[in-house]
Amino acid sequence: MTKLHSIDRAVLPLRADLSIAGAHCALATNSEQIVAAMSRWSCSSPPPSDRTFVLDVFVDPNLPATADFKTETHFRGLHHLVFATIGSHEVFSFDLARRHVAGVVSSMTAASAGFWISHWLPITLGVMGTTVGVIPLHSACLDRGGRGLLLAGVSGAGKSTLSVALARCGFSLVSDDWTYISRNVDTAGTGASRLIAHGLSAPVKLLPDAVRHFPELNGRTPKLWFNGELAFELNAEEICRGPQRAESHPRWLIFLERDSTRGCSFHCITAADARQFFESSAERLPDQLPGTTATRSATLEAIASCPAWRVRSGEPPEATAQAIANFCERN
Repeated sequence: MTKLHSIDRAVLPLRADLSIAGAHCALATNSEQIVAAMSRWSCSSPPPSDRTFVLDVFVDPNLPATADFKTETHFRGLHHLVFATIGSHEVFSFDLARRHVAGVVSSMTAASAGFWISHWLPITLGVMGTTVGVIPLHSACLDRGGRGLLLAGVSGAGKSTLSVALARCGFSLVSDDWTYISRNVDTAGTGASRLIAHGLSAPVKLLPDAVRHFPELNGRTPKLWFNGELAFELNAEEICRGPQRAESHPRWLIFLERDSTRGCSFHCITAADARQFFESSAERLPDQLPGTTATRSATLEAIASCPAWRVRSGEPPEATAQAIANFCERN
């Protein structure tokens, strides 16, 4: 049985401000290892914004180690509360209304930098991001000269593989799977807003069949992830052969579809169809958060207003990437 804890912030003496994909996280913990694992997101002071959530993590040395946390994570929701169990002893609670996350982990989990960077921070932002105006979007994002390409598609369409190929032909990778979108409203009183697409600077994940396109994957062993998928995990600079960017401003929407025939074709799609795609993949929000629901709807509407195309391709990723790069140059 999972042991439930009541966490008093007084027993969490270590504090850090984190800037994560457009959100501010106020971290409190009793573990120097957790602070070190999240140091890539540290910032000197909280930003002047209301995009803040609290993350309290208590390391209980009496908890047994959980060796296979990636395949033993389970979630349950009740109104504005979400509960997550990791194995049989570690637990997190997400209070969406109060923008507060609290969790208890073992010493082994605290010491695993990969757990926080590749697993738990993306999950935390996926659950809490919408409550602070940072909308998770099931989409990759590439940047070219400050203009962002959002690459969407159903699971298995090849977004991550194509993202790497795009990064090798003139784009910079922002994210390869989930992108986090915020809207900055003009403070001059015009009411205009600008979209910002953020990445987490997390490792790139590629399915095993990507070895056909990237020979450098030969000899590597894929890992089993919490969603049951086998995937390679690689440093972005290593596989993309170029620097990764933290953010971009969306300019193009591409919806990727695999085709059984050769060729690569582009078809315009409407803003309504683009919005429907993103809304259908978004998590349902509780009725207790009407303001959050309205914010997400407005953001998705703004995203869907970007010029959008459905790309059907039966070509290898390198050829598809070059076709998209040429298309973006003309549009």
